Amino acid sequence: MKKFRLAILAAAMILTIIGCGPRETVVARVGREKITSQEFKDEFIRRHRTEENAQRQSFQVREKVLRDMSVNLAFYQMGLDKKIDERQQVKDQLSSTARRKALDLLYRKQVVEKVITDDAAKKFYDKSGEEIRARHILLKTAPDTSMSDTTRIKARLDSIMKAVAAGLDFKAAAKMFSEDGTSAADSGDLGFFQWGRMVEEFQQAAWSAKPGQVVGPVRTNYGYHLIRVEERRPIANRKSFAESKEQIKSQLHEVEGGKMMDVARAYVESLRKAAKLTYDEKNMDVFRKRLLDPTISQTQSLSPMFTEDQKALTVATYKGGKVTLNELIQKVAGNAGRVNWNDKQAVLDLVHAIAEPILLEKDAEKQGFYKTALKSPEVVAEKRRAITAMLEKEEITDKVSPTEADEKRFYESHLANFIQPETRVVREIFIKEDSLKAAGIRTRALKGENFAKLALRYNEKESTKPDTGRIGPFEEKRFGFIGKTAFMLKNVGDISDVLAVGTNYSVIQLLNVLPSRTKSFDEAQADVRRQTRQTMTDERRKTLEEEALQKFSLDIDAKALAAVWPITEKKEDKIAREP
Repeated sequence: MKKFRLAILAAAMILTIIGCGPRETVVARVGREKITSQEFKDEFIRRHRTEENAQRQSFQVREKVLRDMSVNLAFYQMGLDKKIDERQQVKDQLSSTARRKALDLLYRKQVVEKVITDDAAKKFYDKSGEEIRARHILLKTAPDTSMSDTTRIKARLDSIMKAVAAGLDFKAAAKMFSEDGTSAADSGDLGFFQWGRMVEEFQQAAWSAKPGQVVGPVRTNYGYHLIRVEERRPIANRKSFAESKEQIKSQLHEVEGGKMMDVARAYVESLRKAAKLTYDEKNMDVFRKRLLDPTISQTQSLSPMFTEDQKALTVATYKGGKVTLNELIQKVAGNAGRVNWNDKQAVLDLVHAIAEPILLEKDAEKQGFYKTALKSPEVVAEKRRAITAMLEKEEITDKVSPTEADEKRFYESHLANFIQPETRVVREIFIKEDSLKAAGIRTRALKGENFAKLALRYNEKESTKPDTGRIGPFEEKRFGFIGKTAFMLKNVGDISDVLAVGTNYSVIQLLNVLPSRTKSFDEAQADVRRQTRQTMTDERRKTLEEEALQKFSLDIDAKALAAVWPITEKKEDKIAREP
């Protein structure tokens, strides 16, 4: 009996341990909030683009990023204490984000999960155990190919197939007849491919054939194919289904795109029927016929083209709502000229584009996806961002309002920020692809000919022709090699050597040197205002950060932070961290 009780106790302990699951490692606590190791890792990789780059960063960089994350959480809690989350603007923002997320969840349940099932993934996996090498002969058809042309193309392919069956080499036939420009030159060879790489009709036919067998004709959206399977071989070192399932499901999103579209259409159609969406064709025709009037402009606002009574007309109704003619006007906006209004379906499509999102949102809410979305990581993160952003605006941006006296004090204490570097003015004669011509012009200038007159006559740069080649004033770092050369000339009037600029050539003359100087307050006021505001903003932010972290105390677990990735600290980093 004692052994039995011990066994029961041991089993209970095991169940308790299993039930608890893996514990999250917390790298920091900020007031009521915490930052897990995974949250930090995700943010750190985001900032450094790749995990490899992230791993190379020092412990000090980790601490700085963790502090930034902690400040954001402290600001968030400060915002909650100020009841910013109860502001209508924030509620509307979160509602919009949650509704988008709810529609994603609805789409997953009503469409994705009905097509991309575990069973579908398993069938795909079973088909993917081998790969096939095949050749094909393609005779193309287009969506608008007529019935008679289609019949002719198919008859031609039947003739090719009979010739192959009678002994014509398939490779030779592919080279002669195939209209696949990529593979025809290689005798129709498609190489090895796995299940899921070809369109459905093609791969179904190929997988049904044995090596050496020709199948077809097979119709795809490209045209008609004859397929010869050359070889089948198993895929080596394949992962188990459990390991591959999620990857296969991702791949099925592409493979089953058409099927998911069909399921989505059927689902939306069922919503329209359930909502009893009905149309007022008479009022819809008021809209359509007005847009068919040749005297009206379809590139301008449509609103003035309708009376207020017309705008108020109901064009469709459904349970709990309606679509008005004015909503059609707003939906079309400036795109009326792109639609064929002779087709009544165009107006129906417009009505659906307005009503269907409302019906989808209602169904998502009815199925509980809106409540689920409000608790999702995406919406929680958006809530933090919205509250933090509003707090920063109110407590930092709105409280920084520098006066002219502030700007003058800043200017006087930061004169070095407003030094105008030396600038120069030159005149350039630009010659296209003729070094001898450029050298000749330089020689004439050196002999005393007027450089401005030479520029007026010979300069071939369109942008400087109106000012006889004049450029500047500019700083040394401007205009590349031309600018650098201008600052090497010693005296006003000096002429440069012939300068090679790509395949073209230039000769420049120094016209003026404007010495470095400190800008006056009036000259620098725009920069002064910007720098003053930025400095005061930084100071205000720093003060608010200290207040927030004092109110919502920060506790960093250095060991947990170091354990996110193995880290080897530089000696100087370790010394810097020691008390």
